[in-house]
Parts: sequence; C-alpha cells; structure tokens
Amino acid sequence: MPHGRWRPALLSGLVLPGLGQLVLGRPLRALFFSASSLALIVAVLVRVARETQRLMPVAPEDLLDPALPFRVAAEIHRANASFFFWCTLAIVAVWVWAVVDCVPKDAVGAGLRELDQTRQSSGHRQAGPEG
Repeated sequence: MPHGRWRPALLSGLVLPGLGQLVLGRPLRALFFSASSLALIVAVLVRVARETQRLMPVAPEDLLDPALPFRVAAEIHRANASFFFWCTLAIVAVWVWAVVDCVPKDAVGAGLRELDQTRQSSGHRQAGPEG
C-alpha cells in the first residue's frame, strides 16, 4: 500500500479538518470541514473573551490578586459548561468525519477481506480431522 494513500486522512486528522479533502481535489468539502471547525473554535474563543471582559474587576487594586485568573476561569467554565461541552462535541465530530471522509475506500474493504480470510483459515485449522 503506497504511503501517499493515507496522507489526506493524516492531514485532516493531525493538521486541520478539510486539508485532506483539499489534497484529494474536493474543494467544497475542504471548505465545509475547515470553515465549520474554525467557526466552532472561534465561537468558543469569542464566548471566553466576552465572559472574561464581563468578569474583570473594575478596581485597579483587584487586578493584583494572584488568584484572579483562576477564579475568572472557574466562573467562566461554571457559567458556560453546557456551551463548551456541545462545542467540543461538535468539533470532535467534524474532525472525525473529515478523517473518515479521507480514508481510502479500498483500504476498508481490504481490511475486512483480510479479517474474513483470517477467520476462515483459523476455522479450518480448528476443525481438524475427526476421530
């Protein structure tokens, strides 16, 4: 099996969803996977930025508190846990879908055929002569 056959799946899985589709010559799919994953990441970053601005203290002396970043992060997480969960789930789903979309189709069939042949050959050995 040539190494280049798995390159698109690796690019979509390890670099950016949609990059493998771009290598395969599917620009619309590449745009869909890249744009949707980046939009979800931007949505999370915008939510964190807005919540951070909302929770920042007004008094300058309060900014010197060394525990402030931890309290702000904990409050942001507590107030937005559901949003973060669903965005994370969506990002992972898009990422996996992009990788699966790039897997060589004949590799899946070949793997299943090899598994079937292994099962058949091991079944013949186990049956053996009756006696």
